[in-house]
Amino acid sequence: MKAENKELSVMLGLGTCLLIILTLVAPSTSSRADTGEGSAPLSKFLEIPLEGKSIPDKLRFPLYEQNAVQYFSAGLGKEERSLAYPPYSLKLIFVKGERAFLAGVAVEVINSEQTTLVSIPGEEVQGPWLFLNLPPGKYVIKATDSSGTTIEKSISLSGGKTSPVHFRWQ
Repeated sequence: MKAENKELSVMLGLGTCLLIILTLVAPSTSSRADTGEGSAPLSKFLEIPLEGKSIPDKLRFPLYEQNAVQYFSAGLGKEERSLAYPPYSLKLIFVKGERAFLAGVAVEVINSEQTTLVSIPGEEVQGPWLFLNLPPGKYVIKATDSSGTTIEKSISLSGGKTSPVHFRWQ
C-alpha cells in the first residue's frame, strides 16, 4: 500500500510541475475585444498541420476576434515562417532595422468611416506577422512598437488574396 502511495505522490508531483510550467510558458489566452462587458476568455485556436512525421504534428495559434474580424499572430522561427496559412485578407509584417523581426506591436485598424474596427494590444502579437481577416475596403493601420513609436499606413483591400504590408522601425 505504501508503494502505491509513493507512486501516486510522485505522479501528482510531476503533474503539478507540468501545470506550473504550462501556466508560466503558455501565451495569454484572454481576448481584449471591446464588448462593453470586459474581457472574455479566448476559446478559439487555429491549428495548422506540419508536414512529415514531426512532434508535434500541428502548430496551434491563439485566434482572436473583434467586431467580426478574426486575427492571429505567427512567424516565430523557421518552422512557422514555412507554414501555409489561411488566406486572410491582410498580413502585417513587423521589422526593426534591416533584418530583425519584431513582436509585441500594438495595432489599430480604422475603417473608412474613421471608426476603430480593431484594437490589438501588443501582448496578443507574439510574432512578427499579424494576419487579419478584414472585408474588402479602405483602412488606416496604426502600428506602435514597444518604445511607443507609431507608423501609420493607408491600405485598400480588394479581396480574394492576402495583401502583405510591411512596417519597418529604424
